[in-house]
Amino acid sequence: MTTRPQVELERARAATPGKDLKVAAKIWDSSGIRSARLRYRHVTQFEDYETEEMRYDRQTALWSATIPGTFVVPEWDLIYFVEAIDDQGNGRMYPDMDAKMPYVIVDVDR
Repeated sequence: MTTRPQVELERARAATPGKDLKVAAKIWDSSGIRSARLRYRHVTQFEDYETEEMRYDRQTALWSATIPGTFVVPEWDLIYFVEAIDDQGNGRMYPDMDAKMPYVIVDVDR
């Protein structure tokens, strides 16, 4: 099967310096989900993305990961996206570049 995983992202709207920022998403595929990762960085072109493995919570049916509070600083807003791979090896980055801006920007409180 060549269909890609489906993703519904619960977008974070704001972050507070020094406080963890949890990012959650509903991710599914008929073949199952092999892995999901949160990719994030500050809104600057001089950084590479950091990566956190997302974990599945059976009670909420959501995948989630946390951007550490030590990374959330008042000098920079945050940018992130999710990578998901199904059990057949098909992948998706979300938000999807074909449909909208391929990342989420989160304002950091100042």
